[in-house]
Order: sequence, then structure tokens, then C-alpha cells
Amino acid sequence: MTTDKFKEAELLLRIYEIYSSDPMVDAFTWFYKDFHVEDFEDYEKRYPLGSEGRKYFNRIGNFFDLLGTFIERNLVSKDLIIEFCPDDIKSFWKEAKTLIFQMRKKWNDPKLYAGLETLNKEIMNWAEKMKKQRKR
Repeated sequence: MTTDKFKEAELLLRIYEIYSSDPMVDAFTWFYKDFHVEDFEDYEKRYPLGSEGRKYFNRIGNFFDLLGTFIERNLVSKDLIIEFCPDDIKSFWKEAKTLIFQMRKKWNDPKLYAGLETLNKEIMNWAEKMKKQRKR
């Protein structure tokens, strides 16, 4: 194994440690069970600064945003990241996309969760590619 591949494997193991940690498991449990918002105002009301829900949302969003940044900067294999947890990423983006777009506008931060958005696009492209391969 080359040094670069070894470093990539180490990074993926570290990513998995974070992904499977108790704080992340708690955040995903909350997300799938309790996260429901209509819009930014609803989010602010349900999950004010310092609330458990706000922390969980940020924990998941920031984790996926970081994975997307790793892909954008070619720090880790895109395929390995995409195959790592595509369903959680797609689910989070689907539920949070409108809110994230509103946050970007409200906070004048057009790059907010840009890595997450990139990651979701890459997953959608990958899923389409896999679908075409299965049809052959």
C-alpha cells in the first residue's frame, strides 16, 4: 500500500469513527425521528441557539459539509465517500435543502453547506451511473 493510500485509509477510518460515535448516532436519531420544519422561521422557533436540535442539525450538516469539502479538494476518494453513507446524505439534503437555501439568504452566506450540496450532487450522479449499469 502506498503512503497516500495508507493516509486515505486512515482518514476514512477516522471519518467512520466520527460517523458511528454516540454524538452522531444521537444526532441521526433526532434527525430521523424529530426534525421537521416548514421554513427558516419555524427552524428558529423550534431549534433556538443552544438547543439540542440546533446542535444536532449543525453536527450532521457540518459533518457532511466536511465530507463534501474533502471531495472538492480531492483529499479522499470520491467513490469511497459516496459509498460510505449515501442514504443519510440524500435524506439530510432532501429535508434540509430549502432551509439551507433560506439560511444562505438570511445570513448572506452563499457558501453555507456548499460542501454538503456538492456531496449530494455527486451522490445523485453516482446513483444515476449505478442505475444505468444495472440496466445493462
